[in-house]
Amino acid sequence: MKTKNILFISLLSLLFTACSDDALLQNPATSFSDETILETKETANTVLMGAYAWTGEYRYHTIGEIALEVMGNDIKISDGNYGFSTYNWLMYAYNYVQYPRTVDGWWSAYAPYLWEYAYKAIDQCNLLITNGDKLPAGCEDIVAQAYGIRGYNYLNLYHLFCSSYTSVGDNGQGLFLRLTPGSADGNDTPRSNLGESLKQIISDFTYAYEHATQTGNYFINKTNAALLLARTYLDMGDYENAQKYAEIVSPVFDGANLMSKEEYQSGFNTANNEWLWAFNFISETSNIYASVPSFYHAATYKDAASVFGTEGYGSKVEYDYLSANAVDWMTGYSTVRITWSFAALFGKDDCRALFPFYIDEKDGLFTSKYSSKGSLGIADYPMCRTAEAYLIEAECLARKNDPRALNVLNVLQAKRGGTLSTEISVDEVWKERRRELYGEGFALPDIKRLQKPLERVGDEHWTTVKSLPANSPRMMFPIPADELDYNKNASAADQNEYWR
Repeated sequence: MKTKNILFISLLSLLFTACSDDALLQNPATSFSDETILETKETANTVLMGAYAWTGEYRYHTIGEIALEVMGNDIKISDGNYGFSTYNWLMYAYNYVQYPRTVDGWWSAYAPYLWEYAYKAIDQCNLLITNGDKLPAGCEDIVAQAYGIRGYNYLNLYHLFCSSYTSVGDNGQGLFLRLTPGSADGNDTPRSNLGESLKQIISDFTYAYEHATQTGNYFINKTNAALLLARTYLDMGDYENAQKYAEIVSPVFDGANLMSKEEYQSGFNTANNEWLWAFNFISETSNIYASVPSFYHAATYKDAASVFGTEGYGSKVEYDYLSANAVDWMTGYSTVRITWSFAALFGKDDCRALFPFYIDEKDGLFTSKYSSKGSLGIADYPMCRTAEAYLIEAECLARKNDPRALNVLNVLQAKRGGTLSTEISVDEVWKERRRELYGEGFALPDIKRLQKPLERVGDEHWTTVKSLPANSPRMMFPIPADELDYNKNASAADQNEYWR
């Protein structure tokens, strides 16, 4: 049946001939009809690049990843009183104040942006998946990647907009599962339950795992699809399958497939062998100041003898004095801060304790985990790393009281120079997840999955929201008002509980 779907995406001049490591300019395609994408492998691949581009859009990727961190216990946004204005970025997410539509400037309502760009990526994937059997020969991997990107975006929407599956089960409110290209009917998709939603995500990642032939780590491939399956099964509390796919990613947990201390401390700007999927931000795709490195990084302070200075974690510096004593001064917004209580969880030789200095003790510590390659915002971002497979393996074994869990955890800790755990439990693994994965979008999803309360150390946080009970309905964004207003199969009852 002939369709009239049009991709509303911005114009770039390059069409890509193949999904190779040379095709890293992941930008939205020109406007194509359904018929056009069927013509050549090149046009199909351009649509795929559009799906990647929307996935990395700063109003979705940057905001979403940092929001999932600052809504947790360990990371916060500067309150703007110590030399760095908040610029209103992310302070509303940190303060658990969001709105279905703008009431106090666009920054008070991130939900519409997160929603819009996730579904733009999903729609381009749907074009490829729906037309998969009509595409020219040689497009099989393009379709497999489309399944993987669609699954990733639905999983991300689940983390941002839904209760945890472990708390509410199959019948909890899930996602609006749009599985066909955008149209009037497609836009009227009803809200599914969580069981259907997670089943669809598993199905998408399974297809990618079984059919992807790409090997480059800037694209969906068999290995990162396996880790995304392990992540999703862990979210569901299906520990048998989570462990199964973690072991596919890492058949042996001996530390050989983990990055070195030097690589970990290099600023997380260049993909290495541990990065199973990296998003490549270059000058054409980075929004510079609205990039992840801009929010996290300011400089590495050369006067600090080590990560741990004489005053504890890092050294106190004066803002005016900083630039003359910085190794790689490259400030952006630089508003994300590490709490002192979180820094205290790291041993003195742990290479992950990248907290080089602070300006005012009340404002928290800067972190240099993320940095740029030459120009602000030009950097690779880790979408998934092998270390996550170690942590999933350790947690699944711990849940079975299997003594091997401690060994897996210790291997990771030893590789990082961390303090070795002497006892194993799910909480001990969670503590290690916090140390290993901070800044990578796991803080709030883990609190929800593990049904933990939000517990922020009072004096370290300026927000009025310093604690929330486990499974709080505030631990998610509101469904955007436009979805409820214009989707004929949506109603006020589809709004998340706290925001009704």
